[in-house]
Amino acid sequence: MRSNHPQKIALVRSSCSPYGGAETLTLDILFYLLEMDKKVCLLTWPNQKWPINHPNLQIITLGHYRGHRLWRLWSFEHLVKKYLASNFFERVFSLDLISQYTHVHAGGGSHKTFLQVKNESSSYFERVYCKLSLFHMYTVHLQGKGFSNPLIKKIHCCSQMVADDINTDYQVSRDKIQIIYNGINWEKIGLTYRQRSETANKIFEKHKLNPKHNWLLFLGSGFTRKGLDIAITGLYFLPESYHLMVVGSGNWRLFFKQASKLGIGNRVHFMGPQKEGWRFAAACKALLLPSRYEPFGLAAAETHAMGIPVLVSDRTGYSELVLEGENGVILKRPMKEDHIRHAFDQIRQLIEHPKMAATEIRNRVKELDNQNILRKLINEFLEL
Repeated sequence: MRSNHPQKIALVRSSCSPYGGAETLTLDILFYLLEMDKKVCLLTWPNQKWPINHPNLQIITLGHYRGHRLWRLWSFEHLVKKYLASNFFERVFSLDLISQYTHVHAGGGSHKTFLQVKNESSSYFERVYCKLSLFHMYTVHLQGKGFSNPLIKKIHCCSQMVADDINTDYQVSRDKIQIIYNGINWEKIGLTYRQRSETANKIFEKHKLNPKHNWLLFLGSGFTRKGLDIAITGLYFLPESYHLMVVGSGNWRLFFKQASKLGIGNRVHFMGPQKEGWRFAAACKALLLPSRYEPFGLAAAETHAMGIPVLVSDRTGYSELVLEGENGVILKRPMKEDHIRHAFDQIRQLIEHPKMAATEIRNRVKELDNQNILRKLINEFLEL
């Protein structure tokens, strides 16, 4: 990379979505750096509507955001690498899968571990397809190439679980790994928390839901990975007064079919993707996030900030912050029927006989305030 003046920081994130955690983090970092009067270059796909405009921000569009996912991944990586080779940056902070950077946010965890976990619940044909998938092979290759690239200074891991997975799967030196949990919009969530009764009434009215039910929340897209089938199985073991709100995008038909076979189809309500999905916690008694693999689990942090307990799996990074039996329940592997029944009985006990007040639950996650996390990312991680 050749030297240029003035020095700039490159941020790499291909997509922009109002529902994506990585996109939200990218925007938060952009605003923070621009407030520091840094010159920033954002490398992204074409036709992405990033809601930011600043004289110190340059947006460079690269790659193709349409077509097969392997083509999109390869073309973006190829053109980003080409661009970085002809432009100098003092920091290249990637929030995407590329092979060259100085700093990286490993928000997706280890793809090797993800595939291992995915195969545990897949059919024989799904496992064969996954093994032969060029996309998965290239993703593992690209992740390994990035973690071993000579420019790398630090890898941002959002949990100890992710740090352990990356260290094991890619033999990454521990001194390059830094654990900083993901952040939440503490103040904005706080406004809704203080008005949660009014918010709940609006949700019940808008979506025509019965406020007399004990509502549980499933929040997130990627229903299979996040364990929606496990949440539905657990719901089956709870009294009929318990109903489930599913907020997120995905193919819901398979899960509705599962609920119907169990005789609880009328107790599972699909809400679709929603901006600020954590608002639905105002109408709910607890969050269910029994993920098969979840590097952090921002939904759990956000709903804790809304003052309700959570049920998460032990393959969810956020489980490291759960006080089991007080503000949540951790579903242990293997997630068989008896383990699911036991965990859901525990969350019911916490709902009906709380160990912590809503304010206590909320205050436990104050340290995850975005401003604290961003300072750590900028000062400790990027060393600016």
